[in-house]
Amino acid sequence: MTSSSINNYREVLNLLKNRPSDLETFTTYAPEQRFITAHVGDENLSFSVADEDGSIFAMALGEDPVILPCDRLSTTLNVKVDLTKYVHRVNWDFYSIDTDSFISGKQAEICIDESEITDLLKGHARKSSVWPGNDEVILWGGKRIDGQLVSVGALVQWRTGQVMFASIATHTDYRGKGLAQELVREMLTSVAAQGISHVGLGVFALNASAKRAYEKVGFNLVNEFSSYAIR
Repeated sequence: MTSSSINNYREVLNLLKNRPSDLETFTTYAPEQRFITAHVGDENLSFSVADEDGSIFAMALGEDPVILPCDRLSTTLNVKVDLTKYVHRVNWDFYSIDTDSFISGKQAEICIDESEITDLLKGHARKSSVWPGNDEVILWGGKRIDGQLVSVGALVQWRTGQVMFASIATHTDYRGKGLAQELVREMLTSVAAQGISHVGLGVFALNASAKRAYEKVGFNLVNEFSSYAIR
């Protein structure tokens, strides 16, 4: 297949139907209503979407994908990017998991006290991507020790419909005890009970301890990315 520009979302889905990793990445990060264009080759995939603020986000997957015009870009690791045009921001990994094996487990405590969640994030995870009040949040789960909230995490639903983990954080004094791993398991049971069959998450590539924890839960690596912003 020769890479060519495609402006029909459903056509892209059809071309990727036998490429599960690319298909999952596309359906996770490209809302149909904001899809602009895609290039699909035998071993490459590029696509762009319009964000609400008017900026353009693009992804370029494979060994030699097309770099589409954009303000923000994520590529498969080792894709050559013009560093006179873009500045590298961070490397990150995309994981996902099916929830069917968690349906009979213990469900997470649902946290509804937004000030309590905010205090934990402000004190121990200031760079969290999601905070109480975010419209995408489905639920906040938590773990307590002696009544104190010491670990918390959110499940959010993106514009694509995909459900993702976000802002998983543990109080500094209680890290290394497996609390986040236990919380993630319980939250997977909670969403499985709601009929949500598949969940994803993104994690910084250098966060080896977090990746080990997610892999122990059963998350599978979908792809590894580098992110860039236009200069």
